[in-house]
Amino acid sequence: MKNSCSLEVAEQYRSRRYFGFRITKKTTLNRLLATILAAIFIMSGTGAIIAEAAEVPSQAVQTETLTVPADERLLIELLRDVKEFVQNYHTKEVSQEELYQGAIKGMLDVIGDPYSGYLTQEEFDSLSFSLEGEFTGVGITIELIDGNITVVSTFRDSPAERAGILPGDHIIGADGQDLRGKTHLDAANLLRGPQDTEVLVQIKRPSTGEVLNLKLVRARIKPPTIDLKDLGHGIYYIEISQFTTATGREFPVIIDYLKSKDLRGLVLDLRNNPGGLLWDAVDVAEKLIPKGPVVELRRKELKEVIETDEDTVPVPTVVLVNGGTASAAEILAGAIKDRGVGILVGEPTFGKACVQTVTPLGNDMGGIRLTIADYYTPSGQSISGKGLEPDVHVRPELIVLPGKVDYKRPLKKGLVGLDVFSLQECLAFLGHDVGEPDGIFGPRTDAAVAAFFKDRGLIYSGSLTERETDVLHLATIEFVKNMHDPVLEKGIQVLRNKLNTGNW
Repeated sequence: MKNSCSLEVAEQYRSRRYFGFRITKKTTLNRLLATILAAIFIMSGTGAIIAEAAEVPSQAVQTETLTVPADERLLIELLRDVKEFVQNYHTKEVSQEELYQGAIKGMLDVIGDPYSGYLTQEEFDSLSFSLEGEFTGVGITIELIDGNITVVSTFRDSPAERAGILPGDHIIGADGQDLRGKTHLDAANLLRGPQDTEVLVQIKRPSTGEVLNLKLVRARIKPPTIDLKDLGHGIYYIEISQFTTATGREFPVIIDYLKSKDLRGLVLDLRNNPGGLLWDAVDVAEKLIPKGPVVELRRKELKEVIETDEDTVPVPTVVLVNGGTASAAEILAGAIKDRGVGILVGEPTFGKACVQTVTPLGNDMGGIRLTIADYYTPSGQSISGKGLEPDVHVRPELIVLPGKVDYKRPLKKGLVGLDVFSLQECLAFLGHDVGEPDGIFGPRTDAAVAAFFKDRGLIYSGSLTERETDVLHLATIEFVKNMHDPVLEKGIQVLRNKLNTGNW
C-alpha cells in the first residue's frame, strides 16, 4: 500500500473558518500552533511554572508565572530533570537549544506519521524557498512509498531530468550514504545543497532492475509552474507542474485573459504534478468550477468544507492525470470531476489524502510540519492509497530512454568499451544508423556521430569530449519530449467531441 500522506502545506492566508477557528491573515492556524508550541517550549525548558528570560545586566533572572494543568506538572518536571541530568553528567557538551530541539523532535516522532516531523532551520528555509517556487537542488519530488524513497516527478530542465531520472525510480544512495531503510527527508537533506556543487546519486529502476550511478550538479531550481499553448478553435492547453504561491497569482490572470478572447474548452495537464500549496490549488479551482464545494477536510470528528464563492461560468475541461498526480493536484482534479465541469483522462492518480501545515518556531529553532486533516472530494470520496480513477483510461507509450554515456575518456574511432556501447544506444535511439550496438567504435559509429553533429550545425572533430556527450544526452531528452503523446491526443479528441456534440 502507498502511504496516504504527503507534504501538502495548508497556508491559511484567507479569511476562512477552519476547524472552529476564524482564520484571517492576522490569526492563522500556523500562528495558533506556533503559540501553543512556544508555550510548551518555554515550560519544558525551565520547570513547571517558571519560564526563563534573557539575562539582564544585573544578572537577575526575569521570571513569568504560567498556569500548568495538574496532570502535566509531573511530566514537565521530569523533562526538566532529564535536561539537567544530561547537561550535568554526560561526557559530551550538549547545548540547551539542542536538547529543546530533541524534545520537540521526540514529540513529533512518537506520532508515527512519516509526514509530520521537526525541521532544522536549514531544512525549514529550504522548504520555504521551494513553496515559493524556488530552491537549490537536483529538481525532483520524492515520497516514501512502500518503504522506498521514490521519485514522484522531475522538474523540467532540471539536473535530474537531464540525467534521465524518471518517476518511479528509487533513490537508494546519495554521496556514498546508503538510503535504504531511510526516509525521503534523509534523501532530501543529501540532495539539496549549495548551487554548482556535485552530488553522486544512486538510482534503482524497478521497471528494468538496473542500478544507475549518476553525477548531478545542483542548481537553482525555479520551475515555471504554468505552461500555456493555443491548440486552435478556442481550445487551450495549460500544464501546471506544481502549486506554489506564483501559481495562485498567475492562473486567474491567464484564465481571465483567455475567457476575454475565445476560450471554449481547456485541456488541463496535471500529470506528474506532486501538489504544493492547498490554497493556491483552491485559487485555481475558483476559476474552473461554479460556486460551491472544492474539497472537504476532516480531522477526528470535525469537518470543514472549503468552498468557492466566485460566480464562475465554467468551461468544459479535460484533466490529464497519471500516477504522479498527487495531493493538491488530486484535490483540483477531484473537484473538477465531482462538480461536473470535466472528466479525467489518463491513468489513476497517486492517492495522497492528507493535508499538512508548516509552522516556524522562531529564534533559529527551525519549524515543524504536522498533518492536520484528511481530505475528501466534494462527493465525499476518499482517495487514500488508491487515487482518482480516470473516466477515460489511456496508457502512455512505454519508452526506454537510453542511459547517459558514463564519460571516462575521449571517445573516438578504434576504442572498445561499455561507454562506446552507451554512445551507440543513444545514437540508435535518435535514429542514426550504427548497426547492432557492439561497443566497438568503428567507421559506422563514426559516421553516425558525424551525422548527429551535422544535423545540429555543430562541428565534429573526430573525438567526443564530456561536453559533447552531454549534448548527445540532452538531445535524447528533447527527443522524448517531442514524441507522440497518446494521452494528450485522446484528451483533445474527447474535448472536441464534447464541444461538437455536448456529450463527453
